[in-house]
Amino acid sequence: MTDLQLYVYLVGFVFFFIGVYFHIQKKKKDISEKQKLFRHRVMYFFLILAIICVVYSWI
Repeated sequence: MTDLQLYVYLVGFVFFFIGVYFHIQKKKKDISEKQKLFRHRVMYFFLILAIICVVYSWI
């Protein structure tokens, strides 16, 4: 594994934890539907980036 692949792998884990954070924030009871929708989209954005980073680091 090259240094670039290692850094991309680590960034993928950071994106994963950011996605999990937005998932937890999405579950709060006292937020509006607009906030839930925004957090849902951001959550999936970061989780997809995490998957892309981890898959790239394996290639």
